Amino acid sequence: MTSGDAAPGSPEDSAAGGRSGEQAAEAAGGSVHIGSMSGGAIATGRYGQATSHTYAAPPPQTDEATRAVLDAVRDLRRQMEVFAASDETRDVGGELDRIEGEITRTGRADRGRLERLRERLESGSTAVGALASAATVVQAVAGVLG
Repeated sequence: MTSGDAAPGSPEDSAAGGRSGEQAAEAAGGSVHIGSMSGGAIATGRYGQATSHTYAAPPPQTDEATRAVLDAVRDLRRQMEVFAASDETRDVGGELDRIEGEITRTGRADRGRLERLRERLESGSTAVGALASAATVVQAVAGVLG
């Protein structure tokens, strides 16, 4: 390589009129093929963003009512992403995290924690309680608590 020549694929190469890997992919249609993937996230393109939502499975002995709580908790957390971060969303999100963690580790959630979450969502004093998935959480919790 002579002085002033950039290595192929380096930033200097693309600035000097060469083709970087990204530019070549864009010219070729920018396709990506993934044969198999476990966990993680992939984004392509200049403004691509990737988010990974990896969920642990609960133990096999987890009953259906508790599985319904776990599914409802995960749905509510996803819907809460539309809200700006606040004390309320952090508090409710923390409770959802703790409940999900207990279920995935032990197959059940603490009764007192479930009761507090249900009361909070039923009170109508929170914006989170207005989400449709909050009603699903309340129903699922009622199925566990009886």
